[in-house]
Amino acid sequence: MTRRLILRVIGILVAVFFLAVAVSVTQYVRAHPRDPLQQNFASWARENKMGAIVDQLEAWLHNDPPAVAPADSLALAITPDTPEQTSTTVTTTPGQSETTTSAPEVIKPLQIRPTAAISSCPIDNTAATVVTSTTTSTTTTSTTTTVPVLETSTTTTSTTIPLKPEDLSSQLLPALPGEGKWQPVMRVRTKPIVYATSIRPLWCFGSVVATMATFDPTRVRTAMFNGTEMPGGKGWKNGSKIRGTAVRSLIASFNGGFRFEHEPGGYVTEGKTVRKLRKGYATLAISQDGISTVGIWGDTITDDGSWATLRQNLPPLVHNGKSVYANYPKVDWGNDFGNKVYNFRSAICLRTDGLMMFVAVGKVNIGMLADTLLVLGCKTGMELDINGQWPYFAVYSDFGKATRWGEIIDNRMGDPNRHLNGSTKDFFALFDPETLAAGAVK
Repeated sequence: MTRRLILRVIGILVAVFFLAVAVSVTQYVRAHPRDPLQQNFASWARENKMGAIVDQLEAWLHNDPPAVAPADSLALAITPDTPEQTSTTVTTTPGQSETTTSAPEVIKPLQIRPTAAISSCPIDNTAATVVTSTTTSTTTTSTTTTVPVLETSTTTTSTTIPLKPEDLSSQLLPALPGEGKWQPVMRVRTKPIVYATSIRPLWCFGSVVATMATFDPTRVRTAMFNGTEMPGGKGWKNGSKIRGTAVRSLIASFNGGFRFEHEPGGYVTEGKTVRKLRKGYATLAISQDGISTVGIWGDTITDDGSWATLRQNLPPLVHNGKSVYANYPKVDWGNDFGNKVYNFRSAICLRTDGLMMFVAVGKVNIGMLADTLLVLGCKTGMELDINGQWPYFAVYSDFGKATRWGEIIDNRMGDPNRHLNGSTKDFFALFDPETLAAGAVK
């Protein structure tokens, strides 16, 4: 065989390979038209055993820490109520009309007000920083001085689950409109069932913004749904999308955990053990009657026969109101490369007041995520999915009707109807137990 013929054969084989890859990628993207292109490429690569390449690329893309300068807007996609603009009315002499002028906005120095001791933002207990900013269309200057801390708080555990969570103290003053103020974003029979808000949780990284949603786990029925890829397989009652009579009773839905190649832990649902549970791992557990909680397998959650679903996603970030992620130095928190990957992350926690809370925050590393959960009042918290538009929480309009529409709570999230159209990954959904038909979900 001549050299020219060998090169020709190699060229043909390479061309066939790339053509096959192009066809495969195109088919995958067309099957998931509502997901971002980059996210589709990553998912396709992971499905084809190229996860290590994706992990390294993500590390290169997300290795810049968040900006210190504070964000000037929040991420809550459902617009909060804002105070009316202050105005001044000037009364004129008879025969002249009254005029109303808006009072000029007072630019106040930005102050920090830490409410919890966190490792991401170490601070002297007797001092805080004031940042004074002057901004024009072309320049920005800042100076810093030291002033006393304005407020500290202590964590208490409630035995009665409140109807509404207490508003959160802003870590930065002045607070942005609606910052930390819980507002109802989903009602059932006129009663608020899901509350949401947004906040800048880390005073030393003011660009980081978190959006949260809370719900009383005793007032909803929680169920886990199984994606086409994670866990995959057939025969699921709760498949890749919410359908049938369950749609009428749907309240909200949110994303699940990591893909299995990241070794997140156990996965048990619908009487099947897809992956064996690991002792000491954080676990989102759902009882036989649909009440959810977050705990530690083998500690606060045990195999007592009361659990219908158990989804683990690595060890806990927060336990008993303390950051504990550093106790697991060998754990891969999503290929964090030594806490040096900063991206959009999600988590779920049981709060000290008994409410369940979903959190989406970015861009942060694993330590910042744990600190965010502390600031937000979590008792036990676990990481869920990360990157792109995988962090996701939606509520649904037209309760009680057969056709529903999703509304995401954070403007960084994706397709609001993802869990109605079909998901490649597992997810959780909340239903109204009073109207949910028997056997509609498992």
